[in-house]
Amino acid sequence: MPSYRLVAKVDRGPDQSFLVRSPAVGVADGVPARGVILNPSEGFLTLTILGRRYLVQLPRNVHGMVTEQLIDDNLTPLGYGQPLFRLGPVRELGTRGPNDVKGSPAEQAPSDMVAVTAPSDGVFHRKPAPDSPCYVQEGSEVSTGSVLGLVEVMKSFTQIAYGGPGVPERGIVAEIPVEDAAEVAFGQTLFLVRPG
Repeated sequence: MPSYRLVAKVDRGPDQSFLVRSPAVGVADGVPARGVILNPSEGFLTLTILGRRYLVQLPRNVHGMVTEQLIDDNLTPLGYGQPLFRLGPVRELGTRGPNDVKGSPAEQAPSDMVAVTAPSDGVFHRKPAPDSPCYVQEGSEVSTGSVLGLVEVMKSFTQIAYGGPGVPERGIVAEIPVEDAAEVAFGQTLFLVRPG
């Protein structure tokens, strides 16, 4: 992991999206895939400048889901300010309302539940480290911003948090239908939360 860090340039769009741009000239490696959720101050790609590797991170007030990749994923030469990807608004952050489709088109969340879904394909983790306790258990109380688990994509970890517009501020984890360390697909239900 590079010890040097740079903060990406970001333009806010009229539709609450963010256009994330390169902070310097260099060679990029590891641009996040479409569907990956990025949190404020989170590192998302490596930029090599004159042989030195930098971790590029988001500014403190920027977060969202990658909705569009604007460069190739592997070893792409970049110019200063070159667009990298677009982040979608907060309402797309993997929490779906009771009537949204879950993992497969035939499944629906029960009408009294909120389905929290996978932000991307990857490996689902219920705990921050193998020897740590799970973030939440069935019956755990959660509130907006509570971390429920992680999805790992190519050694990059994305937090799955409870909340979003139209979602009640508090709830109780009613069901966790996916095992720890299982492979998951984008949009697959990971948690069912009963508002309350």
